[in-house]
Order: sequence, then C-alpha cells, then structure tokens
Amino acid sequence: MNNVDETDMTRPHASRRRLPAWLRYVLAAVIVGASIWFLVVPQFSNVEESFAAIENLSVPLVVAAFVLEILSLLSYSVLTGVVIGWRRLRYRTLIRIDLADLAVNHTAPGGGAVAGAVRFRLFRAQGISDGDAAVAATVEITISNLALVVLFLVGVALTLARIQADPENYVIAGLVVLVLLVVVGAVVWALMLRTAKVVSFARRVGKRIPFLGEERSGRLVESFAASLRHLEHDRRRMWSAVGSAVGNWVFDAASLWVMLAALGQPMGLGPLLTVYGVGTLLTFLPLTPGGLGIVEGVMVPALIGFGVPHSAALLGVIGWRLFEYWLPIPVGGIAYASLRFGGRRQRRP
Repeated sequence: MNNVDETDMTRPHASRRRLPAWLRYVLAAVIVGASIWFLVVPQFSNVEESFAAIENLSVPLVVAAFVLEILSLLSYSVLTGVVIGWRRLRYRTLIRIDLADLAVNHTAPGGGAVAGAVRFRLFRAQGISDGDAAVAATVEITISNLALVVLFLVGVALTLARIQADPENYVIAGLVVLVLLVVVGAVVWALMLRTAKVVSFARRVGKRIPFLGEERSGRLVESFAASLRHLEHDRRRMWSAVGSAVGNWVFDAASLWVMLAALGQPMGLGPLLTVYGVGTLLTFLPLTPGGLGIVEGVMVPALIGFGVPHSAALLGVIGWRLFEYWLPIPVGGIAYASLRFGGRRQRRP
C-alpha cells in the first residue's frame, strides 16, 4: 500500500482552522459540567434508596461483569489484529495500543479524533506504514460500527415485539439507524464495485481540502477499497473480523446485563440491546469525552422506562461505566507509557 506523508497532515494551514487547545478544553469542561448537572445529578434524587440497594449487591456477579468487560476489550484487540495483520505485531502490543486509544478517547475533548491521532502515531512507532495504519483504522471502525448498529436493530425489533403502547419512538429510532446502515452498505458496495468512480469523487473532494489533498484522498480510498476486497476474498479473515467486532459489543452489553442482575434486576434481551445501543451510539457524539454525563443521563431513564427500579438502574449504569469508561483510563495511561518509553518495537520476528 502507498504511504501517506504525515508531514502534510500537520501543516500550519491545517492547524489554523482548529480552535485553540485551551478553548477546546474549556468548552469540553463546560459541556461535561452541564451534562452532569442537568442529566446525571437529577438521577440522585433518592440517594438513600440507591445506597440501600447496594446491600443486596451480588459480589460474584460484579466480578463476572468485570471479566466480561475485559473480554470485550480483548475482542476488540482481536479485531485490530485481524485487520492490521497478525504477523505484523504481537497481540500484547495490540492490546496496549487499544488501551491507550481508549484512555485518550475517554479524557480528551473531541476524544475520537485525538485518540485516532495517538493510535496512528503508536502504529507508526511500531513500524506500521502511514497508509496501512490509516486504512486499517478505517476498516476496523467501519466493521465495528456496523456490528453495533446491527445489534441495536435486533434490540429494537425484539422490543417492538413485546411493547404494546406507544411504539412510535422505537420505530423512528430503528428507521434512522436502518437508514444509516443502508447508507454505509451503499458506500461499501460502491467502493467494492465502482472503485474508480468513488476514487474520482474522493479526489475532487480532497482537492478542496487543503490539509488532505487530491492525491492523498485518492490513495486512501484505493487502499481502503483494496482492503475490503481482500477481506471479501479471504472469508476466514472476514468472519474473524465480524465475529470479534460482534464479540466486543456483546461482551460489553453482557457486562451491563450482569451488573443489573447483580442488583436483582436482569433484563430481557430486546430492551437490553435497545438501551445499550442508544447509550453506546451517543458516545460517538463529539460533545463530551466518551459521552461522559450524556450516556448516564440517557441510559438511566431508559432503563427505568423498561421497568427497572430507579436505584438499580442508577447503580447498574454507574457500575458498568466504572468498568467500561473509568478503568481503561489509568490502565491505558500505563499502556501508553510502556509503548512510548518501553524500548524496542514489539513487531513479530
């Protein structure tokens, strides 16, 4: 694959278009504070009831939720290995890169973009070419997001089969996600079968973006299409990628289910996937790092709407977010330090 010159990606005219770093952090702090104040704090209206629910907490199930979250992270690293190529990096290196990615995603304003840049640099430091790193990240994100969307649609379908009153909101949500799924499918189809036209279109768009450029846009789209075609022809690799992507989300959703079960409130599969899908999709919004405040403020009322008591919904979401959101931050920081200052590259011989 053709390499991408990173120096072009960091030219001054690109940085001038961005907000100053201090302003981004101030805006992020304001949004996080407002989200917590208006969405999370009202959930603690009955603190005594919430603390009383802890007395009946099943510790073994909490441990099981923690283990499921670890399996979710390991599954995502398997996806990384399948996409980037198992022979290129050791699995423990892939895990550390993914943990570092999560740590940045959960702490930096506009976490997804910043984490992507950090991930790109870490891959480069391990000897992965610029073009391969960029294409692998795009393919991985596409497969992972498609798996999440499908799980959410399954949840909506199962939920609609159960609810009798006011299903309009679920129908609308399902239709919106279905449209997005069709759009992504159409883009993938065009890349696979109409590559030349898509590349031509990408070059015209890239020509208008100073920090991207016409040539680089065309090369990235060509490399992305080539990677998709390779996955199509290597069915074993393709199903490994799909299976690990689904496993990542399923283990994560199962962790939430077990946390609720630890509080004596297990849920049906449809409502669980619906609430989990909504909460996880909200993390993609570039408003707060990892959807902090927004996810909690939406998922708790959604669980209550499905009949989960307020105390169990609140503690279940907080416990799940402790494993899913907070724990990867210090662990990912250690992983990042080990990659940056741990000596020689960890490439396979």
